[in-house]
Amino acid sequence: MKQRIYIGILIALFLTLQMDLFGQDSEKILKVLSKEMEMPKSKIQLEACKLNDLLREKVDAVYKLQVEGQQEGYVILAKGMGRYDEFRFFLLTGLDKATAMVRVVNYISDHGGEISSKKWLGQFVGYKGGELKYGEDIQAISGATISARSITNRVHEIVSLLKETEIQAVY
Repeated sequence: MKQRIYIGILIALFLTLQMDLFGQDSEKILKVLSKEMEMPKSKIQLEACKLNDLLREKVDAVYKLQVEGQQEGYVILAKGMGRYDEFRFFLLTGLDKATAMVRVVNYISDHGGEISSKKWLGQFVGYKGGELKYGEDIQAISGATISARSITNRVHEIVSLLKETEIQAVY
């Protein structure tokens, strides 16, 4: 009986931490967007979108990005996998669903953190779908191979899915 109670408490604690991380990621996304777009956070709105079954399996959240009330694109929050630990990142696209920015928002592993570099992530800007190969189209990173390959594959997968998906806001 006590074992079941402990398991229940652990599950509740895990779910609480997951929700807290998501909230922190959303705030971090707004902070990064505000800095990159050189405007106050108050002018940027993220509107949650419905996810179809396929998107729900592949990403954590999709938001319509609005700047001063005008839609500018989409923000997609997703996960990648390093050697031992999961990391979270977001992908910003324009209305055409081409990649405008990729940023890592939560990377906890001791190795592979180089994938958080703005310069390295800048290689994804302009990607519109199609072939995207780590080590050819995207420069390899020594010591971060697993994480770098993971984010490369995830960006390819997400952009391909977005191109095939009609995105609707949640009302």
